[in-house]
Amino acid sequence: MTPPASAAATSATTARDLTPPAPSSFDDKIHEALFRKNLSREHGFEPLRVEGTLPQELKGTLFRAGPGLFELFGRPYTHLFESDGAISAVKLDDGKAYGATRIIESEGLKQERARKKMLYGFNVSFVRRLRNAWGQKMKNTGNTNVINHQGRVYALMEAAKPTELSPDDLTTIGETDMGGVIPGAFSAHPHYVKSRDTLYNFGLRYGRQTKIDLYAMPAKGATTRIGSVPLKHPVMLHDFICTDNHMVFFVSPVRMKLFNVLTQIGGFKDMFEWTPDAGTEVIVVPIDRPQEVTRFHTEAFFQWHFSNAFERDGELVVDYARYPNFDSFEALETSAIPSGQFYRGVIDTKRRILRSEPLSGLGCEFPRVHPNREGSDYRYSWMMATQPHGVSRLDVQTGEDLTYEFPDGEYSSEPVFVATGDDELDGYVLSLVYDVNADLSYLAVFDANKLTAGPIARAWFDQRIPITFHGNWMDQA
Repeated sequence: MTPPASAAATSATTARDLTPPAPSSFDDKIHEALFRKNLSREHGFEPLRVEGTLPQELKGTLFRAGPGLFELFGRPYTHLFESDGAISAVKLDDGKAYGATRIIESEGLKQERARKKMLYGFNVSFVRRLRNAWGQKMKNTGNTNVINHQGRVYALMEAAKPTELSPDDLTTIGETDMGGVIPGAFSAHPHYVKSRDTLYNFGLRYGRQTKIDLYAMPAKGATTRIGSVPLKHPVMLHDFICTDNHMVFFVSPVRMKLFNVLTQIGGFKDMFEWTPDAGTEVIVVPIDRPQEVTRFHTEAFFQWHFSNAFERDGELVVDYARYPNFDSFEALETSAIPSGQFYRGVIDTKRRILRSEPLSGLGCEFPRVHPNREGSDYRYSWMMATQPHGVSRLDVQTGEDLTYEFPDGEYSSEPVFVATGDDELDGYVLSLVYDVNADLSYLAVFDANKLTAGPIARAWFDQRIPITFHGNWMDQA
């Protein structure tokens, strides 16, 4: 690939013989069970039924977050992202499994339950919606991700502070601003940089000028705000990625419709608009010099999630699941799984150029890597495949992908890699799976070296766990 010679902000997408994936429809029963039905029972850790043999070396807990209440007092939420969050967890120890799941008891949900009526969201009265909007009142649902930091567990959503949970039984402790460091939003997609032993994140701060606040959460020491980046428009920014030395943002042209926000016209999806003529803005922030920002615009595209990023020969290599537009936002509410295509972007910060090409024709989402490779060069990305539906391993050096396809009627989630060594295949891959025939969910455990052989063990809940978005593994203390 030869980038354009001009020093102006440009983009080149290299065409390969790789057909972009089509949206993948799935069983209506699965959609109803995972995207419409509330969590049926809350409980602390209970023994799970295990099929197969759980590895003795797997000692720790997988925490996962997603919607748990899709309606309240008979009134449905207008979009999946409005739903009250639920945390599920599977603790593995000595070849046994224990499961827990609970709704996040946010202050907003407590108020609603006390008054026995819905007080937040787009399905309340127009007057209350206006009052909430102008008073900046919202409910912190914590429905998108769950992380562990310094032995503590936090549920995250896009537009609010972290919510601390008890790792012992998943009960809600409460919202935190990390000692006054976080003024408002704390994104649901922090990223770890192994070389710095630090978790990095951002938060969008809306006002007269929208800003991206940048945060560092070291393994030892206090959380700090390391800088802010101004934006020209209020946007939706879902994820970002880190290399050893840089934070990278692809700010897609998804703008908030301020008139609709202020007047509360329409539903949740009507608060955003796709403005492709504006293009996607690439923003690169040096971690140690956050004031020295490089930014430029390129062609319009959208991404939900990144796989990894690293530095090579003075350029930044960024791997991500790419979409041509924002249609996948509405797909979350239909019988289609958002299906991105795995792309590699190469950023030349000096020439302000992004070159991108697809590495695989596989329809995919939720890419993850070995935790010791986060922020540095790597070989394998693990992801949820959408056609066929399963768990995949993509070799980013050769383009070869291997997929375990789940039987019809089973729906998996984001694969989480649990390392047992430094080699990228030393470890296990965990995915929470729903079986529509049994109407139950189970944790699938794969040997990373033998992915296509299928799960070596399944740990079954006695109920269905609704759709989960993201999760993380916490080693046993």
